[in-house]
Amino acid sequence: MNRPNGPGWLLGQLPPAMGRDKVIAGFVQAFEEIADSVREQVDDIEYEVDVNHASPEMLAYLASWVGLDIDAALVAADDPDTRDAQRRLIRAVGKALVWRGTRRGLETLLEALTDSRVDVFDSGGVFAPDDRIPPADDRVVIELDHTGMLTRQQVLAFLADELPVGARVELRIRSEQEPS
Repeated sequence: MNRPNGPGWLLGQLPPAMGRDKVIAGFVQAFEEIADSVREQVDDIEYEVDVNHASPEMLAYLASWVGLDIDAALVAADDPDTRDAQRRLIRAVGKALVWRGTRRGLETLLEALTDSRVDVFDSGGVFAPDDRIPPADDRVVIELDHTGMLTRQQVLAFLADELPVGARVELRIRSEQEPS
């Protein structure tokens, strides 16, 4: 065990008469062991809150900080690809928070979810009073190279949560299209 001042570091701080008392010495040594284990955990905290180094359980907790629900079964998975996907997704959600509800935010999240190139086309935007506003179109076209580990239905379910109510989604998956 890594003790900051060697074995007995807390016991050595007692007055000599108290240190010789076996009962007091036993209690102090117990507290020393507790303090050592707490100190070790605190020393490693920077790695536990780093998405690149966090344990699987901590990944699920970190995901909850950004409003992401990682399936408990995925957390327990020993698959490095799954773990890398989780880490990539948590990083992307953190980066995309400021862009949530925008084309850029949606592209960032979908790229992390699918590990695919993503293009989003919509008629939305912010227009000044004197701008010529394009005709309203509630259709959002999303093009992906592939859906990664997700099914088409899972991608559509994700989009239903991320897009405004009433938006029509046209999902195009390039790998499914016929070669020209």
